[in-house]
This record gives sequence, structure tokens and C-alpha cells, in this order.
Amino acid sequence: MCTALPPVPSAEDVYLAERRLRVVRETVAALPGRCPQLIAALAEDPPPSYRELSERLAMPRGSIGPTRSRCLACLRRLLNAERYP
Repeated sequence: MCTALPPVPSAEDVYLAERRLRVVRETVAALPGRCPQLIAALAEDPPPSYRELSERLAMPRGSIGPTRSRCLACLRRLLNAERYP
């Protein structure tokens, strides 16, 4: 039985993936307020619970969802501006 090997990414694919990751990290760091800490925490594997986030970031549990939405909307706008200046 023959098993196929996974495709090897080209040097260009590796470069572009690394560049995208760098741009996202730099853009997250440039977000206002608690957004960088919140987005970084939500990107953890596994992500912390809202209770853990509330304690870690010293913010009410009920404001995490709305803050998350605002932070992601801001991140989306900034990344789109980067992509389509």
C-alpha cells in the first residue's frame, strides 16, 4: 500500500505565511486598550473561559463578549486597510 506524502510548501508559500502572521501580530499589538491582551488570550490553545479571562484581565465577565466583538471589528478594519491601502 502506498501512502501519499504531504505536499511540501514552496519558499514563496512559507514567506507569505510568515509575513501574514507577522502582520497580524503587529496589528494586534497596535489595537487600542485591552484588545491586544484579550485577542492574545483568546488565541491560546485551549482558549481560557470567560471566568478566567475576567480574572486575568480584571474586567466584568459580561463585558468580555462585547469587547471581543469590538476588538475583532477593529482588527478586521486595520487588516483590510493594510491589505487594500
